[in-house]
Formats: sequence, C-alpha cells, structure tokens
Amino acid sequence: KSLMHLRAKVQIVVAISLLLSYAKIEARQSLSMVEDLELERQLKLINKPAIKTIKMKPTLPNLQGDDTSSNINSPFTIGLKDGGCPTGTVPIRRITKDDLIRQRFLSQIRGADESPYGDDMEFSVFDGTNSSIPFKGGRKYATVQIPYNSTNKITGAGAIISLHNPQNLSGHQFSAGRIKVQIGIESIQVGWIVNPHVYGDTHTRLYIYLKTEKLACFNTRCPGFIHINTAIPLDGDLPASTYGGPIYDVPMYIARDMSNGNWWFKFGTNYTSVGFWPSKIFTKLNEFATSVEYGGIVYSPPGVPEPSMGGGYFPVGDLNKDGYCKNSTYLTDKNETKKSLDDIEVKLYANSPNLYRVADFPNSGVESGNLVLYGGPGEHMYKKHRDI
Repeated sequence: KSLMHLRAKVQIVVAISLLLSYAKIEARQSLSMVEDLELERQLKLINKPAIKTIKMKPTLPNLQGDDTSSNINSPFTIGLKDGGCPTGTVPIRRITKDDLIRQRFLSQIRGADESPYGDDMEFSVFDGTNSSIPFKGGRKYATVQIPYNSTNKITGAGAIISLHNPQNLSGHQFSAGRIKVQIGIESIQVGWIVNPHVYGDTHTRLYIYLKTEKLACFNTRCPGFIHINTAIPLDGDLPASTYGGPIYDVPMYIARDMSNGNWWFKFGTNYTSVGFWPSKIFTKLNEFATSVEYGGIVYSPPGVPEPSMGGGYFPVGDLNKDGYCKNSTYLTDKNETKKSLDDIEVKLYANSPNLYRVADFPNSGVESGNLVLYGGPGEHMYKKHRDI
C-alpha cells in the first residue's frame, strides 16, 4: 500500500513538473505547435550552407554625391577580419528560433515601418511646443520627406549619415537613423540602428529593412535581399560618434538598376555594392519610388519613456553635435543625381517636437550639400531635465 502511495506521489510530481515546463515554454514563446513547426521550416530555409556569390554589374544612375568626409570625421572600417569570408561566400548572421520569435513580435506591431502621413500634425524646424501624452509610446519621427506625389519617378536616394549610439534603450525599444524610399505600402530603408530586442545588445549596427505586400523584415530574416558582398556584413557593428567629437559617418545609397528594376544598396565612399532587392518581389516598387525620407525614427512601447534620437540633443547647427544626413540626394528616372532637395516638394516632419526635432538646409555649402539635421533627448532625458 505504501509503495502504491509512493508511486502515486511520484506520478503527481512528474505531472506537475511537465505542466510547469510546458507553461514556461508557452509563456516564453506563445507559439502553437503549427507555429513552432513553421519557425523550424523557416530556419532551415534561412540558415542554408554557404553558397557562391553572384557576380553582377548593375546599370545605375550616376551617383554624383560629394562623398568626401569633413575634417571633423574619424576614419573607420566595417567588415570582417582577415579580408572577409572565403572566396565565393558572403557573411550572413545565423538566425536562431528566438530571432524569428522576436521578428514575429515586431511584425505584429501596427505600422511597423510606415511613416505617419495624413492626419498627423506637422511641425517645422524649431516651432513645435505641442506636448505629447506622457509615455504614450509608438513611433516618433524627425525626418525631411519628399512626400508622396504620383508624378514622382524616384530611382534612388542617399546621404552621408552620421553614426550614433542613443542611450537608455531596453526591451522592445529602438532608435535609428535612415534613408527610406517608398511607394504605397512597399518600402526599402538603410541606415544604422540600436535595437536590443532584435540583436540582444545595444550596439550600433548597420541594417536594412524591407516591406512588401507579403514580406516585412530586417536584413536577411526573410527572403528578399540578395547579399553579394564578401566583406560587409549586414547587422555588423558600427562605430558611434561622441557628442562634441570625434564624429563618424558613412555614405549610404539606395539605387535602382535601370536595366532590370532591381534596387541596390551601396555603402561607403567607393559606392561598394552590398547587395540588391530583386524587382520581382515587389508589386509597386518594381518601377519607381514616389517618396523618400531622411532622418531619425524611434520606437517605445506604451508606458515606457521614449529613448533619445541621433546625438541625443536637439539640433543646433553643429556637425560635431547633431545627428545628420549630409549631401542628401535623390535620383531621377532621367539618370540624374539631384544634389539638393530645393527643386522638389519637401516637408519637415516631427510628430513629437518637444522630444525630437529636424532641420533642413538645402544649400549648406560644397562640403555638406543638402544638410538634414535631426535628434532629441527623448522622454527619458526630457523628463529628467524638466524635473531639475
């Protein structure tokens, strides 16, 4: 009898243990069996063995932006040690199931990469005093935009982007500086980002983001971007500028191949080809873009103070301090590089101007060209300074 009682107790303990383990897994992943199997399938597709690179020479508009770095710049290199990957392969970060779970969460956030056109209020450079609801969360922008126009036929955009490491980010927050081309819901963006939820750290990283009618993901976490460069890793660490100097920046361009409609990511002073998005993955962006953005974006969940943007302060007109997109250009269907934005309609957009601001100087000089300045302390630092 006592033996039977002992066996019963053991069975109860085992059952409870299994239930707790199952609950723990469910709490961490919130995945059904079907969803878990789908993630496993995606992992097998994404984490393929090393494959040979594709050698292509795109037919691009003449990229004629002034890529010379100013004397406030500090030189740096991005890439893998010892010259990069073995011949014929490219650097691709191995994706884990946790990465896909995080990506799944991000895709469920409403408006994951859409800029708030339409009913949102607009503010010019330093005039906004409209207060946002404390810790309202969501996406905040400080950008110069070439707004949607059905007559726009934009084949690319680029700038020399300053690199930063905004502080006090955690959880699902992120802060980024970017260039974005868009038509309808489809868009491509390139830039730098600090995103602890995606990467598990607060490093400043190179990133790309794709959104089509069927896809939405960072870097190569979904099929779409064809990575051809053996030395430049997507999501690779970038150096961060220090307020007051030294300053780090790098040219980044998105350009459409005039012969087949593929969109290329060009990086660095030599317009190094990192890879391309095939035109066939798009239903709208397979032709031209109709809008462009230059500047900063942050995200914070509701109830969490917004993080800083850019250099962490409002722009003051000092390239040793401000976040910037220098030599901001766009490309036309006539194979022209427009070095200034003063010949096309633009608008300054800051939907939380007490936290983040933006300025545009179409003719700031030979060295800086069309200069976009942006940044802000965010709600965390804004509240701290307000309480002093």
